[in-house]
Amino acid sequence: MSVTTISEEEARRYAEDVVRSELGMFLRLGGGEYNEHENEYRFDLVVRSPKLIRSATNEGVTDVRFFSELDLGQVTVDGASGEVERPNIPTIKAKIRDQEEQVEIAVRKALVSAAGHRFAHLPFPENQYAPLEDILAHVLLHGSLSMDDISMMDSDRENQRYHEYVQNLLDLDLLSQDRNTLTAGDVLIGIEDECESYQETINTAIGRYFEHNLGEFDMINRTLGPYLVIASHYYRRALELEELPLIDEEELRESIVSEYSGKERRQKLMKFYRYLVHLENVGILRSVNQGGQRLWVGDDEVDEMLREQTEYLGPVQTLLA
Repeated sequence: MSVTTISEEEARRYAEDVVRSELGMFLRLGGGEYNEHENEYRFDLVVRSPKLIRSATNEGVTDVRFFSELDLGQVTVDGASGEVERPNIPTIKAKIRDQEEQVEIAVRKALVSAAGHRFAHLPFPENQYAPLEDILAHVLLHGSLSMDDISMMDSDRENQRYHEYVQNLLDLDLLSQDRNTLTAGDVLIGIEDECESYQETINTAIGRYFEHNLGEFDMINRTLGPYLVIASHYYRRALELEELPLIDEEELRESIVSEYSGKERRQKLMKFYRYLVHLENVGILRSVNQGGQRLWVGDDEVDEMLREQTEYLGPVQTLLA
């Protein structure tokens, strides 16, 4: 075994020099340990990204806060030669991207679970959840629906969307099935009794579907699309700051830029202000005028319900701190 010729302090200094010069100023060393068998020092490589907090009128930076550290692997230093080995940049970027996606998905799931009933009242031109409306409207107005009709609707599709929706609605007791016939389930009957119109009944039922079918999150994510992108960006900031911040429209636009690319990005940006109007209409965001500038703030009730979604936020809570 080689004899150790450098101290832990020296090893850390060698490692820090490499990290600063080759990996960037936001990456740094965390805890370290000496491996006697390998005669090497091992230091955790972490990133603690800063978030600038601007004043409500966007006149300047008023504070700088840091996200919790993300573990990006280890930097090793040979105990004899002082030679430094570190993760490569593609590996580091992939880990940051993976953790960022983990947080984003968790926040989106928690937000849908907390405010699905509000999202369900959004107007969707593409109407990606039209099968849900088809099924619910048919049962509410006609009284029943045959499974043969469901099979007919799926016959020209690559996937069995109508069958999948039927099963999800049955699981939530929004539908009831007797052999080949579907009727309103007890939950749907209860919702209808409390609502003043068929559309309100359908929207409430779809909100229940959103809140309780996050196992189908990919579909819900696609359905809510830019609405969820914008709203989750805002409420993630609220979770990070532990308050409802005032956010300008440029920052909300950036959430669209980050999510989409090419022609789809241009289309979504063209519709950006319509998305804001709709989100305000259903009570997810609200515009305020401050110092002659239009800013956006969240809803206290949505924020409170969001923070209660420990099932989704718990695993990423330290990353949001």
